[in-house]
Amino acid sequence: MTEFSAPAAVPNAPLPEAVTRPIPSMLLRLALPVLASQALRLAYQWVDAIWVRGLGVSATAAVTSSIFVMWSVYSLNDIFAIGVTAYVSQLMGAGNRDRAGVAAWKGLRSSFLLGLVGTAAGLFAARRLFQLMGGDAAIVDSGGRYLSVVLTAAPLPMLGLTCESIMRASGDTRTPLLIDLGAVLLNAALSPLLIYGVGPFPRLGVAGAGWATVIAQAVMVTSYLTLAARGHRAFPLRRHAEGAPVRIRGLARVGLPACLIGLLFAVVYIAFARSASRFGAASMAVVGIANRVEAFEFVVSVAIGSAGAALVGQNLGARRPDRAMEVWRTGLKWSGGFALALTAVYLLFPRLLLGIFTRDPGVLRVGVPYVRVLSLCFVAAGVEIVTGESLLGSGHTREISAIYTVFSLIRIPLAFWLPDWTGTGAIGVAWLITSTCILRAIVLVGWAARGTWKRGLHRELG
Repeated sequence: MTEFSAPAAVPNAPLPEAVTRPIPSMLLRLALPVLASQALRLAYQWVDAIWVRGLGVSATAAVTSSIFVMWSVYSLNDIFAIGVTAYVSQLMGAGNRDRAGVAAWKGLRSSFLLGLVGTAAGLFAARRLFQLMGGDAAIVDSGGRYLSVVLTAAPLPMLGLTCESIMRASGDTRTPLLIDLGAVLLNAALSPLLIYGVGPFPRLGVAGAGWATVIAQAVMVTSYLTLAARGHRAFPLRRHAEGAPVRIRGLARVGLPACLIGLLFAVVYIAFARSASRFGAASMAVVGIANRVEAFEFVVSVAIGSAGAALVGQNLGARRPDRAMEVWRTGLKWSGGFALALTAVYLLFPRLLLGIFTRDPGVLRVGVPYVRVLSLCFVAAGVEIVTGESLLGSGHTREISAIYTVFSLIRIPLAFWLPDWTGTGAIGVAWLITSTCILRAIVLVGWAARGTWKRGLHRELG
């Protein structure tokens, strides 16, 4: 394997901008490109869902529900992607680029190997995984064909996510945006050609949407690795470095609790989909479609939180916990204000938003009240997402994971009990999501206010 080079660490190196410039300006500078990248990632899901709309409700339900299974696989990548974010940001903040490069190298290698778990699932268990969510035979058939394609290629998006984490942790959010833009445009162009067999292209149906996504992801990963090989300033990559060793188990200790959050989140939404499927294909489709509709609020909060994680990590690495606290508080104000405005939009225009994905009267009948109920938790969701995402940069992930785990485990049995007990069907799922989201936000903010996370990873990083 060719040795990747990087500038040697410089004693008393100049502090990065993240620890010298005003927090609001730095947070805005990093968050805007992340927001655009998150919107483009959302577009991956939207492109497939919109193009298969012409194949019927079963195809739409299959594609929109498949994301819950993909979350399970992608969440495994958090074992190392979150560890890389904390390690790289804090080492870069401390002026040690070489050791940050070693953390990046080990994170990428581990992400690829974890992706093979998804490959095995795609080759041997795609249809069975979709059956766990319920639905009729047509939905299971379409979902199985779609999942078999995207799951088999799981190492690609997992490598891409880790590459993006490295660059963001180093303070560059614009380059990942450009790469994401190219990949989404390619996916959007290929999807209708492969789904409907335009011109010389084969008609692959739902599987064509999967192949378009896989090809776009392959181009994305190639772009990132090309930048790394050329020594991009925001992509430190080295196999060896002087100083205390950076170990894979150290990355995993930080990332494993965060991984559990994502895994359980995916399992919970699979439970939501299965519970809703008892009330018909339209109800099952609503769970997946509403998840995409509410993603407007999600992507903004994740953008603020992801940018905040880089700033929190770099400032803790430079031993500036006061600035790290300011990052979190600024993010809360921004996300709360945006979520409040968005709540009004969703309460007033749910049918318009749902119409992006479906015109089916049955889906709209269930979806309109479902979306209105979900909108009631947007402010709380923004608060909890910014808190969780930002403070992952501190490396103190066990406490955050414990809070999310408790609520996830409570949600699973309630997903089946509450709709039946209240007689509200799929709407009961929406009420469950809203109520538990509000309670979880209160608990998470209470923990964060204690400030124990401000110690960072100084002991682990030596």
